[in-house]
Order: sequence, then structure tokens, then C-alpha cells
Amino acid sequence: MSDREKLLAPCTTADALHAWAKEFTHLHLPRQAVCEGHDAPFDYLRSAYFEPAKDLVIWAPRGGGKTRLGALATLLDLLHKPGCAVRILGGSGEQSMRMWEHLWPDLERLAGEEFDGKPKAGSVRLKNGSSCGVLTQSQRAVRGLRLQKLRCDEVELFDPEVWEAAQLVTRSIKQHGQDGDAAGGSSNIAGVVEAFSTLHRPYGLMSRVVAEARERGVRVIKWCLLEVLERCPAERDCATCPLWDECRGVAKSKCDGFVSIDDAIAMKRRVSRETWEAEMLCRRPSRKEAVFPTFNVDEHVAEEIAASADDPVRWLGIDFGFANPFVCLWIQRRGDVSFVVDEYVQPMRLVEEHIAHIRQRPWGTVRRVACDPAGNGRNEQTAQSNVALLRRAGFIVKSRGSQIVAGLELIRAALLSGSGEKRLFIHPRCKRLIAAMTGYHYADGGSELPVKDGVYDHLVDALRYYFVNTSVREGVKERRY
Repeated sequence: MSDREKLLAPCTTADALHAWAKEFTHLHLPRQAVCEGHDAPFDYLRSAYFEPAKDLVIWAPRGGGKTRLGALATLLDLLHKPGCAVRILGGSGEQSMRMWEHLWPDLERLAGEEFDGKPKAGSVRLKNGSSCGVLTQSQRAVRGLRLQKLRCDEVELFDPEVWEAAQLVTRSIKQHGQDGDAAGGSSNIAGVVEAFSTLHRPYGLMSRVVAEARERGVRVIKWCLLEVLERCPAERDCATCPLWDECRGVAKSKCDGFVSIDDAIAMKRRVSRETWEAEMLCRRPSRKEAVFPTFNVDEHVAEEIAASADDPVRWLGIDFGFANPFVCLWIQRRGDVSFVVDEYVQPMRLVEEHIAHIRQRPWGTVRRVACDPAGNGRNEQTAQSNVALLRRAGFIVKSRGSQIVAGLELIRAALLSGSGEKRLFIHPRCKRLIAAMTGYHYADGGSELPVKDGVYDHLVDALRYYFVNTSVREGVKERRY
């Protein structure tokens, strides 16, 4: 088989794909995951290459090879999948060009004879009908496209509206064999969106993309620094190594990557522990701007809480809304411990409809309501106050006012008191509240008040009203508006 034939012949096995990458691009791709629950970088290439391919989310560290691998996958699509249209969309114009800058030297060196006409800046077409181009970060660039593979690099930096528009551009097509003859056979080239990024903000777009992917069954391929770290030579002393906390010796037996140990040590020394764990070890997003930095899913999310001698006192925490969602939380209080057992989030409904739904939930009769004091004003849809409607329906309504900062401090104290006690727990079914506790954040640059983003703030407000109203001392008269 000639060199050209080997270059253009599709790979039929994972071993052949790995060997092709090494022979033609001189890349040695790690094939073994090092950390529990992680993947190897080659797992991405295999999943992207073999049809029918599916949407993928790639969560990887800074400098972890995700952009280079995206370029390699694009090269293979262009050479081995005639008629395949690929586009690269970065979180910025500069980010889009980074994947192209990895791709172009390989294309020019390996497939110059396959070009169909003269390539333009940031775009190329091959004689087999495949094509690739770089897109700008705008809705205008995305809307109206019809292509098979969209590779979105550094999704954390995307405009959410551009990301949303990008979900509608892919289409599957029928691929014919090389040279268009029947002998080559035919197969489908699946329409696929791939998202590449670090994940360093719990409220960023990539956090949402990962959460939605897991809910929809889209594969999240994740690796960290250890999956791309070089093999550690035997003469290095583990006891004095700055990477010991992360490595624990596995670099001598499992690591087989391309990031040098000396570079990894230098990077670790330059950044904070929080940045290191978020952007290099991919353990968790940074909590720098988080309103509730002590909230921990492993500690505060529970199926049940330990029973006490006190019978549970049931409350509803409510934040009113119409265009913005109406939020209701079901909360059981035992002594000074609060357990959020259910949530209801629904826009564009009247309060009477919400009341009917609340009564249908399987938590028995709940009469106590803690809500926004603004609910005492007349509702624009009914010309009656929301509080009056609740009272008419038989609820005991508390609507004490307070400063936002004071209410948030009550929640923080319940999450973790000064003496180390945890007095707030949330059931796993309350997915939107859990996301809000993680993602509710302050604006960049510093601010005393959290961002009102319309996503997390309404759920936290409902919880805040509950704490404000249940923290009032017995015998203190409710404040009216």
C-alpha cells in the first residue's frame, strides 16, 4: 500500500486509529485513564471518529491537549469521510484560530495534493468534497449553517445565545466510498456537536452544558493533568516531589502523557490551590465568587436526615413570579435542622393555579408559608395581593422583610455554623435548588449583592424568605407591609 493509500484509508479499529495518529502526526495519545472516573484522551478521538458518532462534551485541563485533539479529529474527518463538512467555533476569534493553527500544518503537509482549489484564510475544501472552516463567535455566523461536525472550543467563553443557536446547525448525511464508487460502500456521517472546555466556574456555561449532558445521556469525556502527565523516571524521589498529593506514585506506573513533570510543578507553584484543583485537576469549579462557598453536594444533599424527638414542622418557602418563575420549596424543620424535600418552579401561571398544584403534591397539608413581603402588594394579573390569596386559601403566611445580605447570612450559618454544625440539607430531587446553591454568585470585580441572573436567584430567594421568617423569636410580631 502506498503512503497516499495509507493516509486516506479509513481506520477500522481503535489500534489502527492510534497507529495512524502516531505515524502521520507524530502524536502519542495516552490510552489509559489514571484517576477514578476519568477517561483517557484517546477515548475522545475514538468516540469522535467511529460512526455513528454522537454529541460529546470534553472536560479537560488547561494545556491538556483538547484543542490539539479536536484538530486531529477534524483532519481525520476531512481525509476519511468524503463530503463531511466541519466547522470550528471558539469562545473568541482567537480561540477558534487555535484549533485551526493545529490543523493547518498537518493539512498542508499531508494533504496538499488533495486541496480543491486554493485554500482561503481559515477555510479549506478537499477534492473528496469534505470541508472545514473557522467561524466567528456570533449568531450571524452560526445561523443558516448545515454541516456534520461542529467543534466548539472553550465553551466556557461562549455567548449563551450563540451556543443555543449552534445546537441547530448539524445534519447527518450519507457518505460514499473513496472515489465515489460502489466498492467503497456507504455509511452515514452523523451530525454532531462537540463541546471542549475547562470548567472553572460553577455558574458558567460549561457547568450548565455538563449538567444537561448528564441528564440527556450525552457522554462527558473527562481527563485531568495526570492523564496527560509524562511517565516519572525511577530516579525521582516521591517523598520530596511537589506533585505527591495528586500523584501518590501513579506517575511511575500509569502516566504516559506529554506534559513534563517539571512544567507541572512550575505551574502548581504559580497558582492558588483552588485554581489548581479547578483548572488542572478538574475536581470542582472554583468557588471564588460563590455566595455559598461552604455548600457541598456530598455533605448537604441527602435522601433523609436523622430523626429527632421533635415532630417535623412543615413550611413552604415561596418566591412570587409570573414572567419570572414562581418558586415553592417544601421544607421540614426538626428543631433547628431544615430539610428541603421538594421544589416547584413554574412561570406564566396565576397564584390560584400554583395553589392547586401545591395541594396535589404528596406532602400532606402544609399550612405555614414564608414568602416575599412584596407579595402584600396587588398582583397585576388579579388585582389582589398574593398574600391575601394564600390566606384566603387557608395558609398561615409570614412575610417579614429583611436585607438580602442578612438573609444570606442565615443560610450560610445553616450550611456551616461557626461551631461546625450543619443544619440545612436538601433532597436530591431538588435539582434546581442544588444547582442554585452551587451557582449563585457575585459579579466579577466585587459586589456586596449577588447577581440577579433569573436562573438561580429566585430559588435562593424562596429559601431566604423561609430562614428570615423562621428565625423570628417567639412572641415577636410579624412585620406587615
